[in-house]
Amino acid sequence: MKRALVALALCLPVLAGCSGEPSEGEMRALVEGHTRRALERQGVVFRAFDVFRKQGCVAAKDKPEQHDCYYAASFSPQPGQPQMTVNGKGRFYTGAKGMVFEDLGAQPR
Repeated sequence: MKRALVALALCLPVLAGCSGEPSEGEMRALVEGHTRRALERQGVVFRAFDVFRKQGCVAAKDKPEQHDCYYAASFSPQPGQPQMTVNGKGRFYTGAKGMVFEDLGAQPR
């Protein structure tokens, strides 16, 4: 019985990785890239988020192989300005070239 539990415990991380749900690191990289491109079009320099937290994901209702995920990201818009936190939602899925992010909206607070 103990061996079965140990085997199951070792398999869980592998099985979780197959769900298609993005990790916090994948989400951060994709959202930072999207944010960087959007701000550079406005002439604003953006390096990275100070803090990024994955808040959870659910299978997309219309496309169950895709995930709608919520996150919170904090950054300073300009040096010396107060930090801003944005709560966002995005759709994540695996495309031909890897993980893809579609912005579904963000709310600054």
